[in-house]
Amino acid sequence: MRRKQIILLFIIIFGLQLFTGICYIAEDQNQKRENSRNNQEDKCVSSNDIMVDNTNWFDTMYKACRQLGYSVDVNSTNIRAHMSPNLKLLYCRVNKCASTMTLELLKQLFSCDTECLIKNAERVRLNTNARQVMDDAFSFMVVREPYGRLFSTYCNIFYFPKEDWLNRGTKLIKLTRLNISYDSLTYGHDLSFSELVKYTVDTYENNDRLDEHVRPMHHKSCNPCVFKFDYIAHLETLQNDFDFIFNNLQEETVGMYQKDILISLKKWTTLGPIKHLFRTIPLLTGSNISLYDVYLRAWCYYQITGHVLKTINFPYNESDLNDIKKEDFLSELTKAMNVSAVYKNELKLQRAEAMIQAYSTISDEYMERLSNVVLGDCLLFGYDNKPAHIFDKISCLQKKSNFDYFKGL
Repeated sequence: MRRKQIILLFIIIFGLQLFTGICYIAEDQNQKRENSRNNQEDKCVSSNDIMVDNTNWFDTMYKACRQLGYSVDVNSTNIRAHMSPNLKLLYCRVNKCASTMTLELLKQLFSCDTECLIKNAERVRLNTNARQVMDDAFSFMVVREPYGRLFSTYCNIFYFPKEDWLNRGTKLIKLTRLNISYDSLTYGHDLSFSELVKYTVDTYENNDRLDEHVRPMHHKSCNPCVFKFDYIAHLETLQNDFDFIFNNLQEETVGMYQKDILISLKKWTTLGPIKHLFRTIPLLTGSNISLYDVYLRAWCYYQITGHVLKTINFPYNESDLNDIKKEDFLSELTKAMNVSAVYKNELKLQRAEAMIQAYSTISDEYMERLSNVVLGDCLLFGYDNKPAHIFDKISCLQKKSNFDYFKGL
């Protein structure tokens, strides 16, 4: 009798997990990942600990694969791979998961540019023994917290001035907005975060093709339920994850992996968007879009991402911007970043405030529907599909800053 009661209780619990979309194992792994991120700031994590954590995580992930209806034995080579020249390392690229930095790291280690990495992967796919070659290589992908990934996509591609405005921006505005102005229809400069969420949710629910920057991380070309990766790195613990991956592959790499290489790459990727700012401005000639607002948005982006204190005001007047040079803007930005760098807690708070401010513009209905969009990623990679800091409206209102992080929109 007692045994029957235990079995019944198990069934009820499992049913609740399916209903809510949150499994206790995933929550536990999410907490471990959070603890690991905190530990990373204080000390190095041993390779043994990382290996054990990775092994345990794969056990959890494959349970989630079965729960989501996937099989780990599907024989397919349709993988979005970048591969080292010696065919010993395979990276499956997921956009907005440190992909730019990871590719740059591989280029440096193997003296192989992006075209070279893709050609090597294509050579493998065309090989009759492609599956065996892939199995013999060390394979990995990088993932991140889904709500942060969506927010990052908005800030980096649609809020910061980029050439993407004219193709991705205009496309999404047409799909999500009525009564579109000429400038919006032509330049796509003013897509809001709520419109990006609407596009993501509606397109996903209609089973239409999603933009690669917002489609689920376990998309078919990098699905860990289909491809048996050796390691899944998380953006939140990237330093420790990459130390483990590349130190273990040291003998196979052409270059020498050094721990501080990620620090230099982070600095490189941080300032990378500035080139897009100065490529975009000439494209807006003839529009009614304020040049001041364009530069202001670029400055605010670095406050949103926690690189410039929000107390440091935009250093230009409208009359200053007609002849401004890239070097001048970079100089002002770098000075602000250097002054801000010592205020780590304040910068971390800014990143949280900006994200809360953006998600507070989303209706309860769309937040609920969005939680279903990210559910698969959350179950597979150990994240909460309804994190309290953005789903608890009362808490959000209390934490919401009066500072407008999205000026110029």
